[in-house]
Amino acid sequence: MKKFFTILLVFSLLQVGFAYAADTTTANLENRDYIFGISKQSEVNLNQVLFLLAGKDGAPGAAGRDGIDGINGLDGKDGKDGQNGVDGRDGRDGVDGINGKDGINGINGTNGTNGTNGTNGKDGKNGINGTGGTGAPFWADYRNGREPITGCTESATVSMRPSFNGTDFTFKRVDFREVNSDCQAGSKHLVLYFSIGDGRFKNGAYALVRPSASTYTAKDQVITCEYIISELTPLVDTPGRIKFSTSEGLKKCTNSAITGSAFELTDIYTADTTNVLGLEIYEP
Repeated sequence: MKKFFTILLVFSLLQVGFAYAADTTTANLENRDYIFGISKQSEVNLNQVLFLLAGKDGAPGAAGRDGIDGINGLDGKDGKDGQNGVDGRDGRDGVDGINGKDGINGINGTNGTNGTNGTNGKDGKNGINGTGGTGAPFWADYRNGREPITGCTESATVSMRPSFNGTDFTFKRVDFREVNSDCQAGSKHLVLYFSIGDGRFKNGAYALVRPSASTYTAKDQVITCEYIISELTPLVDTPGRIKFSTSEGLKKCTNSAITGSAFELTDIYTADTTNVLGLEIYEP
């Protein structure tokens, strides 16, 4: 079978060769000249050529020059987003900026509740008598000054007169000036109230200077010295005003905490009293 196929192939090629050889026109000869490598001027009987045998490959020719770059092609479609990269390291802290301007002050908040009062401290030493002080009605502190009293006089000038007895200071008398002259009419009474305090601070503690069973013995006891104004020999001070002073030797002072007590103003030590003097003018 293979032999038969080979014979048919040979005959087919011979028939092609004959067909080409039978055409003797000039145009066809030019074509065959290139195909078979035969010159036109050789005048060879072309019918003698049966078929063409391919020769050996020739040596590779020299490499040709690079061609001109082609035109850029169309942009391709965007690729899919890649995966997120690893977070980079934190950068260095920047330089601090300039401080901004202060804002407007806010509204004050509600006041807080008062705290618990602290314990009272120890009383200080008695100071020097002042001048021109003003006390509350019916009371005067024991500095010298004009005091409101009301009653028969709306005010008066009160002067506390201490005296040194060789040991300490006691009250000697109380002077009244610029008292309304109406206060000497009838039997109006003048009452002085003294309150016993802590005494003087000595050797790390407070103690009364001269307590006595006939005068006063403890703190907060009240001493009352009562006088009849007309018996104090009032004198004219200014028009419509009088002046007078407490007198001695009448034992007009008493202590409600000591029954039957009766003593003089000079028995009261200034350091043993508080800085408040009570005043009252009344008519029984």
